[in-house]
Amino acid sequence: MNNSSASSQLSSETPRRTIDIVKQGLTKRYKAERRFRYCGLSAIILSLLFLSFLFISIAAKGYTAFQQTFVLIDVFFDPDILSRDALATADYPGLVKKSLGLMFPEISSRQDKRKLYSLVSTGASFQLRKMVLKSPGIIGKTMPVWVSADDEVDMLIKGHVDISTPESERRLTDSQITLINQLREAGKIEKRYNTAFFTSGDSREPELAGVLGALVGSFLTLLITLIL
Repeated sequence: MNNSSASSQLSSETPRRTIDIVKQGLTKRYKAERRFRYCGLSAIILSLLFLSFLFISIAAKGYTAFQQTFVLIDVFFDPDILSRDALATADYPGLVKKSLGLMFPEISSRQDKRKLYSLVSTGASFQLRKMVLKSPGIIGKTMPVWVSADDEVDMLIKGHVDISTPESERRLTDSQITLINQLREAGKIEKRYNTAFFTSGDSREPELAGVLGALVGSFLTLLITLIL
């Protein structure tokens, strides 16, 4: 009787100890899962905070890119320059320079002319080329055309250039600033919505650069990641 009662007592105590061990392990596991969940939630919140800070910083520093400075020039699409047999390779930069020269006939020296021509972006010639290829009928006519200003002019119009600094410490000379002021007084320079910012890719000219390449690359990266 003593042996049987002892074995029955041992068998009854063993399941209880096993259950206690299991319960104790489950309690620790639940606590570990809660800690892991809290850590994951904290990481997500911290990531969102950093991402928000990044977007706010980008927007605060780059919101002016949504506008771009343009210069109004009267372009004479000279038939002598625009040969109908070579419209794609005509001297469109020459048309831009000729138009600027007619706007400021008092400028005669080669150095001053270079400063004048540099106020307009090199993309102006491509804009005229696109216009002629699309509508050859404009050859021989004079038309007002808004062309992109150089990036330094754009920075000045947006207030990012301190004209009170010495001339040697800024890229725009005093004579160029005088020309810009004359254009502003004549209503021939203004800021407009920068559509090229979303329709253009990378460019060596800042005023012609856009985010299209970055957007396409980001979309393809997300697409491949989603597929994987």
